[in-house]
Amino acid sequence: MTRNVAALWPQRNPGPILGALMHLCFIDESGTPPSRPSGHEVYFTLAAVIIRDHDWSEIAKKLLGFCLRHNIRGELKWRYFSPHNATAENPLLGSDAATRKRLSLELAHLILASELTVVACVTDVGVAFEYASVSNQQELYHFTYKPVTERFQYFLQDNGSQGIVIADHRGRDSDKLFRAHHQSLLSKRGKATSAYNRFIEGLFLQDSRHSVGIQLADFVAGAIHRAYTTGDAEIATLIRPKIRRSDDGKILGHGIVQLPRDRFGTNLRRGGRRAGP
Repeated sequence: MTRNVAALWPQRNPGPILGALMHLCFIDESGTPPSRPSGHEVYFTLAAVIIRDHDWSEIAKKLLGFCLRHNIRGELKWRYFSPHNATAENPLLGSDAATRKRLSLELAHLILASELTVVACVTDVGVAFEYASVSNQQELYHFTYKPVTERFQYFLQDNGSQGIVIADHRGRDSDKLFRAHHQSLLSKRGKATSAYNRFIEGLFLQDSRHSVGIQLADFVAGAIHRAYTTGDAEIATLIRPKIRRSDDGKILGHGIVQLPRDRFGTNLRRGGRRAGP
């Protein structure tokens, strides 16, 4: 008997899968994590920009439009907006300080107007290196990474969604350790460890030059880091409404984690000095 193969695969549109949500969590750090306690870098900051899959293309169009309007060709990084940055790869190399400032404010407003959520972790470097689990750059990065992934898991739970983590690649050896650390978080179970039951697959690593989300995460991380290290919170204040918060409006512990929680130095400034009261 000849079987009608076409009948096995009827050509009908199944329609949308109602209620299926997916969020992308783009993660990047501000600067390079220090390899030991330093009076120059008293904090290390890791930030994430969470974007629903359906909203990604619109946000990508906004960022492309921003770059086209201002003839910016190349990767956007927080440090490129600094008036003192004169590196050859900086697409703002020909722009003066006033122009760079104006562009950074415009990008902050673009983020404010976009459908996204921010979470971040700021680590007190000096105290972190007192822990047995932190003795080098990689371990400091991993130490700071865990609270960010936990907040993403809580976000997914709140929204009945599933998610994927996408981060900037950091070199072959670092990437291998990073993937292993991410996988160890997903496989651990315990009172002090979140159950990452909303995560899909493992860690995805992407060159930031080709990732809209990672470039936005870099900018957000830079703004938050600057607020902590210098006291200049102008950009961080602009994007503050996008930071995850509790039902009663609390950001600390919900959208921003200060680590270690019980020993975090809230009044440190770059140079190792404590700010005045």
